[in-house]
Amino acid sequence: MSVRQRRLIRRTHPLGQAVTVMALGGVLLVRSQVRSAYRRYALTRQVVGPIDLLILPAGSSVVDLPPVELAALGDSGMAGVGVREVEKTLPAQVARRVADRLGRPVHVVGYGRSGARTADVLAEQVPRVRGAVDVAVVLVGVNDVIRLRPWPRLAQDVTQLLDALCVLGAPVVLSSLPEFRAMTAIPPVPRLGLAVWAVFVRRLQQHIVRLRPDVVLVDVRGAVGGTFFRDAATMSPDAFHPSARGYGLIADALAPAVATAASSAPLRSERLDA
Repeated sequence: MSVRQRRLIRRTHPLGQAVTVMALGGVLLVRSQVRSAYRRYALTRQVVGPIDLLILPAGSSVVDLPPVELAALGDSGMAGVGVREVEKTLPAQVARRVADRLGRPVHVVGYGRSGARTADVLAEQVPRVRGAVDVAVVLVGVNDVIRLRPWPRLAQDVTQLLDALCVLGAPVVLSSLPEFRAMTAIPPVPRLGLAVWAVFVRRLQQHIVRLRPDVVLVDVRGAVGGTFFRDAATMSPDAFHPSARGYGLIADALAPAVATAASSAPLRSERLDA
């Protein structure tokens, strides 16, 4: 039996029609509940302000080496939603760990915006990246999942974003999607649906990254996702965004790859001074 014949049977057979209607109704229900939860947490989200910091290695009080230029792009996770101090944001915590690992200063600039999708990072944030960049670290995709971005469009968005970042001439470290099961602000049924959809988005990101040697995908969910699911202290009071501790766990997962990318080739800031 051909695929076309099976599709025809599903459309014409009463049982097939019932299954189709139920599936469509389930999708619409999940989408409605997700949007409702999204509107609720959106009313409480806070942004700490611009992220533009020079982080020195632990125990250092002078800048005696050119800093690593780190650009942080993405959604609310990169914008600092969930914490009240800039030093506790994800970009700042990644920069702190990279500075300590490399023994040199890190200048981190955050371009993240709450609610940003992959297409928004491409259209709004990449053009704003200024000056020399040694490493770009990206956390995005949650809002694509929440808003059920169609698969072909998302594939195009991810491809174009990574290509645009590679044009900057610096290595790119891409974070995987987080653990959706920890986002208890979303009702259980749609939360489970989003977690399943996120699995396919992760696979999409993995496939696209494999084709780009200058991009590294860090499996943050695999590294620390279980802790988010078990430890409520990793989430902020809105039950959607990480807390300072949660961002620290993500930074722990991302920092080794960011440090390796920064040290794998001469830094652009040094090449420009040469």
